[in-house]
Amino acid sequence: MPFNFGKPEFFQEMVLRFSAPRSNSKVHVLLHSTNGNDSQDEGAVIPDEPVELADRIWLCRLPDELRDTVYRLCEPSEEPDERVFRQYGQLYTAALFMGPSLPGTLGGWDGYGFLSKFVTFSQLIHPTSIGFGSTAVFTYGPEGKLLKAEPGPCRGITEQAFVVPNTRNWLSKAECDTLKNLFHNTDINSLPDRVARAHWSLQHAAYQYFFEVRMMLVASGLDALVHVRTPGNKLRTGAQFTGRSVALARELGVAFTIDDAKAVWAHRSDISHGRDPWEALKNAGSMPPVLTKDQPLVQRYIACEQILRSTVLKSLTEPSFASKFQSDVSVESAYPV
Repeated sequence: MPFNFGKPEFFQEMVLRFSAPRSNSKVHVLLHSTNGNDSQDEGAVIPDEPVELADRIWLCRLPDELRDTVYRLCEPSEEPDERVFRQYGQLYTAALFMGPSLPGTLGGWDGYGFLSKFVTFSQLIHPTSIGFGSTAVFTYGPEGKLLKAEPGPCRGITEQAFVVPNTRNWLSKAECDTLKNLFHNTDINSLPDRVARAHWSLQHAAYQYFFEVRMMLVASGLDALVHVRTPGNKLRTGAQFTGRSVALARELGVAFTIDDAKAVWAHRSDISHGRDPWEALKNAGSMPPVLTKDQPLVQRYIACEQILRSTVLKSLTEPSFASKFQSDVSVESAYPV
């Protein structure tokens, strides 16, 4: 059975390819680990060969010993160090083969932001738990021998993203093709201001564990897209949210009704105003319900996320669509309520 994203030997072959006589070279890596939440998805085909995203940037597999080196670098350890037997492995690794360090080259992990760009685009295409918790810089000698391994950022709020349990946690072959196209043909900095703010909310929601916080951030992202403050506008914020978010969802092909929009807005308002959003779902003294992907509110949240992701992606690839969010006037014209 072939390895997903190619054979582990590919990584060492690339190290040698970008090595040079009498010079050390560096490779920056970001590892996406298995975590028990790697469900299959009918119709989604996982790549069986390495994927070249851009020049020197590949999705591939680390050899097992390097995979374990990354984990060891990024985890606290006792003194003296004891061998750890882990219960998780590697889905794939994003690797940037920097080659020899030239004068003026930025040496810190992902100094040019290419691997961060990969995470940003991948989360837009399909949400996974990938974050910056398993990152490293490898230094190799001229003959491809590992000389040094240093940890990347590893810790912080972006250490791990959170996904709905029992959903697919990897990128499919078709999604990798979309990712490659985004790398070559789009500029994330070209987004209209309100789309950029919606994207900021979506990015921060991905790294939040608590559902209430995620719901508030995603609702705020949608609100950033559809709310206007033009003189004389008498529509309340909630009415704008429900009317325009449904119209936007319809344009994007996302199933999202007026009742869905009202339920999301009510939940968001309870959270924002300090009320208990679960009061109607609890018995006296009980804890909030355990959330699953089949519950209506979770389904509505997933739809909101999909509206945001689809809006950002379409804005990146279709300037005429992005222009609808340039101003209050353009939003009102595109999505009248």
